[in-house]
Amino acid sequence: MVAVLAERALLGSVLLDPEPLCSFRTWLRPSDFTDPQHGQLFTLLCERQIAGDPIDPMTVASALAGRLVGSSPGVMVHDCLAAVPAVASPQSYARIVAEAGLRREIAGLGVLLRAGALQSWLSRESVPMTSTCALVDAALVSVGRRWDAAAGAPRPLQSPTPIQLNAALRNPNLRVGADKLLQAHPDRDVAAEHLHEAILVGSLIAHPKDVAAVGSHLPPQRISSAPWRTVYGATLELAELGQAVDLVTVAHATARLNHHGQPTPSLAELLEVTDAARHTAPRTAEQAVWVDQLRRIADNGADQLLKGAANPGLNVADLIDTGRLVTTALRDGAGMLPERVGTDSALVGQQRAPQATRHGPAAG
Repeated sequence: MVAVLAERALLGSVLLDPEPLCSFRTWLRPSDFTDPQHGQLFTLLCERQIAGDPIDPMTVASALAGRLVGSSPGVMVHDCLAAVPAVASPQSYARIVAEAGLRREIAGLGVLLRAGALQSWLSRESVPMTSTCALVDAALVSVGRRWDAAAGAPRPLQSPTPIQLNAALRNPNLRVGADKLLQAHPDRDVAAEHLHEAILVGSLIAHPKDVAAVGSHLPPQRISSAPWRTVYGATLELAELGQAVDLVTVAHATARLNHHGQPTPSLAELLEVTDAARHTAPRTAEQAVWVDQLRRIADNGADQLLKGAANPGLNVADLIDTGRLVTTALRDGAGMLPERVGTDSALVGQQRAPQATRHGPAAG
């Protein structure tokens, strides 16, 4: 692995000439090292330079005794020295090590986003998601500052990260706890998500006065089920044109779109959904769709961050921007939910749906 080779070359060059260490120890962290034992050696080198203690291969190998588990300090020091090129460039090696560590850090943020979306999905509240977005944004700011320092191209100063967020980011169990939360709950149920979308469409047909309000912040492309996306789009179009929105007009508009090749549910499914959602408030149905949206966006965003971090052709700064786009989308989606669920809030997912409808939307 290139990162491990760079780690050895960096540590070996510092053992031979510790002077450059002071130029990158402020932005390079032990956690940036792929090999934890390399991180321990880097920590020792920083400690000795700060304390004014001598740094040379023999002294450091002796100081490493008892700090490494399952490895010989002498062998480790030898491997690092052997990796140093004839003309060493420790600053360049430090940037390679930092980039690898920062990419891992960004990739790990996806776990936090997925866990925050899951918490909002469970509670039907916006606070877990918005809090997680604030934490991830703080992490992205930290990554950006360190990468700018490593690249020697500092950006304009940004607002300081709140102390409580800095403390949370330093918690080594943060990602472990998020991962445990995800493992303790089932993955997304796409069929249930499609059902929630169908219930929303049925609720809007039964309550046409709410169509414009819902459509103003929930565009058709947000609906994941193709058949119900068609019905939803037809419903919004009828309202925008000032035409009547009821079961008959929506069915007629949907049939016309079906004739043009767009997928639509059957008339029986449309009738069944409308009847099932007759007593469901559109706002309640919409919230169920939005919490599903949060999990979908978080899953897709985490996947983008993971793949982007593994792509050496993607600049770290671009990867940071991708992370900010994801948190912005999640924060906007969370804004559609209440901060705290009231006692009269109902969950669409708890309603009993007709069996035919449950299978109908999922097929799309």
